[in-house]
Amino acid sequence: MRSLWVAVLAIVIVVVVVAGAYVALTASRPPTVIIGSIAVGPSAFDSYRADPSISNVSVKVNYVAFSLTPSLYDALMKGEVEVAILPADLAGLALLNSNDTYVIALDYPLFQAIIVPANSTITSPAQLGGKTVAIPVGTGTYYLFEVMMKALYNLTVSTNETGPNVIHVINVAPGEVIDAVATGSAQAGVIWQPMLAIAQSQYHMRVLATFQQLWQNLTGEPTAPFLVWVATSKVVNDRPLLLKVLRLHAEAAYAWDHNETLAVIALERLYNVPPQAAPLVWAMTNDTPASPCITQQGYQELVSEWQYLVKAGFLSSMPNTSRILTCSELGLSP
Repeated sequence: MRSLWVAVLAIVIVVVVVAGAYVALTASRPPTVIIGSIAVGPSAFDSYRADPSISNVSVKVNYVAFSLTPSLYDALMKGEVEVAILPADLAGLALLNSNDTYVIALDYPLFQAIIVPANSTITSPAQLGGKTVAIPVGTGTYYLFEVMMKALYNLTVSTNETGPNVIHVINVAPGEVIDAVATGSAQAGVIWQPMLAIAQSQYHMRVLATFQQLWQNLTGEPTAPFLVWVATSKVVNDRPLLLKVLRLHAEAAYAWDHNETLAVIALERLYNVPPQAAPLVWAMTNDTPASPCITQQGYQELVSEWQYLVKAGFLSSMPNTSRILTCSELGLSP
C-alpha cells in the first residue's frame, strides 16, 4: 500500500511540474495578432515587413496579403484578420456595417493625384471641364474627386454626361489609368501610389494637383488619411495586446518616415517598384502619423473625410465616431 501511495504521489508531482512548465512556457510566449493588407498596396507597416528588427514589441505578427481590397474587407468582417490596413472610405463602411470594428491608427495620408501628359496644355483642375478623366469609379477616391471638383471649381463629375462644365469620367482599373492617359483615351487620370510615381518616372507625366493640395483648399486642413488600421473587438478588448499593436504601428511609421533607404528597399522588394520610382513614393508618404495613438487632429481629419464621403453618397450615413480610438479615449499621451 505504501508503494502505491508513493507511486501516486510521484505521478501527482510529475503532473504538477509539467503543468507548471506548460503555464510558464505559455505565459512567456508573445501574443499573436493577424494583420492583413493589400498585396499591391504599400503602407508604413512595410518598414516592419522588410525589417522586423525596427521594432522590439513582444508580439507575433501573422501577416496575410490580399489580392483585392474587397477581399480584405470581407476577411475583417468575418474576423479572419484582426487588424486590416484599409482605405479610410472602407474603414467607414466597416464601422457602419459591424459593431465589432474600431479605427485604432492612421497610416498614409492622402497620396492620390491628378496626372496629365507632360505636353498637356491643362495647367489647373479648373480646366478639366469638357475633358475626359480616367479613374476607378465607385471607389472612395472617385467620390472625393467628385465632391472636390464640385466644391472648388463648380465642375460636375459624371460617367454619362458631357459639356463644358462637366468632367466626363471613364471607369478603369487602378493599374490601367496610366495606359488610358498615355494612349489619349483620357486627357487626365486620377491615380495613387505607387502607380503615381511610375507615371512620373517612366512615363514622364505631370502632376496637375495632389489630393492633399485639393483637400487643403477645400477644408483648410493639411491632409486626411488615405489608409487606417481597423481592428476587431478581439484586439480592442485585450488592452495589453492593443497597446502592443499601437506601439508596433508607431515604430513602423517612425521607421518609414525617417529611413528612406529602408522604405525604398521595402517598395522594391515587396511591390517591385522600379528604383527610380521608389524615392518618389517615399517622398509623398514620409509624413505618416507615428503617434502611439490617434491625436485630436488626426481624429478630426478622418471625421471630415467621412463627412464628405457621406455628402458624396459613398457612405449612407456617418459612422460611429466614438469607435475611433483616440489618445484621450485610451488614456494615452500622443
